[in-house]
Amino acid sequence: MATLSDKRQFLGGQLFGSTYIPKDADLSGKTIIVTGANTGIGLECAKHLARLNVATLILGCRSLQKGNSARDIIIRDTGCKTTTIEAWELDLASHQSVLAFAKRVRTSLSRLDAFIANAGVRLMEFTLAEGIETTITVNVISNMLLNIGVLPKLRETSVKYGIPTTLSVVGSMMHIFGPPESMAPPSKGKDTFDLLSDPSTADMGPRYSLSKTLIHALLAEFATVASRPGKHEQVIVNWVNPGWCASDLDRHKKAPPLIQRFAFAVMGRTAEEGSHTLVHAVVAGKQTHGCYLSECRPKPESEFLRSKEGVEARERLFQELMVRIGKISPETAGFIE
Repeated sequence: MATLSDKRQFLGGQLFGSTYIPKDADLSGKTIIVTGANTGIGLECAKHLARLNVATLILGCRSLQKGNSARDIIIRDTGCKTTTIEAWELDLASHQSVLAFAKRVRTSLSRLDAFIANAGVRLMEFTLAEGIETTITVNVISNMLLNIGVLPKLRETSVKYGIPTTLSVVGSMMHIFGPPESMAPPSKGKDTFDLLSDPSTADMGPRYSLSKTLIHALLAEFATVASRPGKHEQVIVNWVNPGWCASDLDRHKKAPPLIQRFAFAVMGRTAEEGSHTLVHAVVAGKQTHGCYLSECRPKPESEFLRSKEGVEARERLFQELMVRIGKISPETAGFIE
């Protein structure tokens, strides 16, 4: 569980840290995708991107109707006249939807300068999606399936225009609460994702936190292979803590207790404040590659992820993930050499 040092950093950042968008940011001519863009920090992030003159903005949303409504809200609230905004269907609970979205990115866009993987869920009840517990499917496996699926377009854009491109994933300060024992080596014949999908042993209390621990671990490995040596590719991979923000993420939870509501009143952030971190992540530059960003600056992750056991776990998890992706889509697995 989280150490005292982990908790101190979490509370210090939430209480005294701040978020910002670099004043000189200008996204003219660029194409950016934001998933989960119809609500919360995803929607607020999309608004900021439009204000920064992004040329093409793709909203990845589970519902096209909600995506188109979000597009109208962005146009209304920003008054943008130079940004082309499109809503594309994306359901992270379906591998086929993820693969179709990634293929559309690779084949229909002339460029992709940044991909912001914001979509996710926080569920309290055990359900399955694609044979795996839904939180793990959406927040981890499909998340990485999509990240790898759009990687070729990020690489291609980087080489073609001689610029760095960015893949930024929304992580969480909550990763410090992911139980390390859930990342222990699995028994023969099963992987970690299978073990976490056993309804008789699944603990849904810390499941969201665990999903963030897993995605942080996987991204640390993914960052090492995103750009291939000798091919002039510059793909920045970073992952971001937006902080404790007001959003629709907790829509599946019961009303929070009084003490939690008081704590949020003291140190909570608005979705707009949290969205600054996503915009910062895509404009902050190469120095953020392979970094966990919190309060718009690199910070150390949990003591577990930095420990010898944590490093071993992330290497094994990435191997397990790639075996699983190889079964879902050999083509997508082939993007990682």
